[in-house]
Amino acid sequence: MTHPRLSAPSAPFLPSGTLRELSEAARAAGTGQVPDERWTARRFLDGTPAAVAVLDADLRYLYLNDTLAKLNGLPVEEHLGRPMPEVIPGSGPSAEVAREVLRTGLPQTVVFDGRAPDDKVDVPRWWLGAFHRVEGEDGEILGVAAVVMEVTDGIRQRESLRRAQERLELLEETAARVGRTLDAAEACRALTDLLVPRFADYAAVDVLDPEGTRRAPATPVPVRLRRMAVAAAPGTPEPFTPVTRSGEVIFHQASSSMSQVLAGHKPVVLNRPDDDTVRLLAPTRQRLERYRTLELHSVAYLPLMVGGEPVGAVIVGRRADSPEFTPDDAELLELLTARAATGIGHALRYTHEHETALEMQRAFLASPRIPGPGVEIASRYLPAGRGAEVGGDWFDAVALPSGRTLLVVGDVMGHGVRAAAAMSEYRSLLRALALQGLAPDRLLTEADRTAHALDLDRVATCVLVLLDPAAELAVLATAGHVPPLVVRPGTAPELADLPVGPPLGTGFGGYESRHCPLPPGTLLLAYTDGLVERRGEDIDTGLAALAHAPVAAGNALPDILNTVLDRLAPANSEDDVTLLAARTLREPPGPR
Repeated sequence: MTHPRLSAPSAPFLPSGTLRELSEAARAAGTGQVPDERWTARRFLDGTPAAVAVLDADLRYLYLNDTLAKLNGLPVEEHLGRPMPEVIPGSGPSAEVAREVLRTGLPQTVVFDGRAPDDKVDVPRWWLGAFHRVEGEDGEILGVAAVVMEVTDGIRQRESLRRAQERLELLEETAARVGRTLDAAEACRALTDLLVPRFADYAAVDVLDPEGTRRAPATPVPVRLRRMAVAAAPGTPEPFTPVTRSGEVIFHQASSSMSQVLAGHKPVVLNRPDDDTVRLLAPTRQRLERYRTLELHSVAYLPLMVGGEPVGAVIVGRRADSPEFTPDDAELLELLTARAATGIGHALRYTHEHETALEMQRAFLASPRIPGPGVEIASRYLPAGRGAEVGGDWFDAVALPSGRTLLVVGDVMGHGVRAAAAMSEYRSLLRALALQGLAPDRLLTEADRTAHALDLDRVATCVLVLLDPAAELAVLATAGHVPPLVVRPGTAPELADLPVGPPLGTGFGGYESRHCPLPPGTLLLAYTDGLVERRGEDIDTGLAALAHAPVAAGNALPDILNTVLDRLAPANSEDDVTLLAARTLREPPGPR
């Protein structure tokens, strides 16, 4: 029994009168010599569901009702005249409160927990006790009166509500922390950080690997998973380190719990498994030795279910002195992983699409770009920051007859795989039309008409720059794109003044070309709007910043690109940033 908790003083339970009178009434109760009012009080006290006792100054029982006798597990006769601690060995804390009341005269109300002698199950119970001092008419301290009522149901209900509230808050926290990112690794780390050390000493998230096991098998078979996140509680021994690598590929044998969980879609909880079972769990003999060194004694495998199919599983373990997993633990862990699965599933789908689009875009941009004679080029591509989708940016340089070069920088509207696919179509279309020798305005008109006729589902902006170093001339046209930056030798940078036509794919047409002098050594910088556009800021602000960038026409092209990016590119852009720098050579090109 734990020490009682003191609360605010309560009003005395018994009315005024002396302890002697009550004691005499109690002793005479069986003789019929009690006055009617005393007999009525006795009948009331004996019949109340509250446990009532009166003790003298030495805490000896002078009176107790049947309710208290049943609670203590002893007949009334075995109480009378004996001290409380002697009759009830576990009543020390209550006796301390009674002595305090006798000493100070201040009533006290306490809540204490314990077990009754006849309790068959070791489950805690709680009682509310009210103690007040009893004094004679002359102020003499006669003893203390106590009234005790069981409040177990109320406290259990309150604790149940508290646990339900905590569980709800935990589930909401799980959904918020895991679902706030579209980065799969970050979402999985959020789950392991939530589980360790709050629920386990070790946690890991393994997901189905698109390059290995793409779908969960219907029956347990060897599976290849990718470890996305892992966490260990402070104090975990050094041998744990090799198991903590995120991103590694892990093969689970058909007999493993992981394979069973993925095939059966149900959790598996193992408390203190024997050696044979542990051998089946461990993917390799080396891992078996690590598990033993870690003193892992309980492991739970829980599937991450999305749309009725698993996308992976969570592994949680307890080691050393941590308790085994209880059914309540398993139920809560199952709820947590079910809540986290949706966010992780979304992040996995997005990450796969993001990486696919990025690889497509990089593959297209990595193709050889050799300008015509008298032109040097350099380019940079920065994909959008974490949490944003890959866009449809592209750039190109097409060598044309008569020593001319066509520069193209474009941006397909939208993001993801479809935008990257549309980008490749526009890129190929403009390349094919450029080889027909069309002027930039005619080229845009034909590209717009063709894209509209093909019913491409994405429109695109782009800028064309036709360089003719021999004629020292550039011809520019734009389809809804930001203007290039022009830097002639010995002059300040300026944005090209171009009439803006509609984006490609609209079918509206109406493009115009603008001729621009191109003395040797002239630099042109074409780019996408990710460089100059910011949320909540007018794009003219970004364009003005670009026009005032410290760019000199004679600097090395890679240095120029770095200067522009350092000055203008945000750390975590919401859009891709693409730059293409071109410069006409001062000297005639050498033999090719």
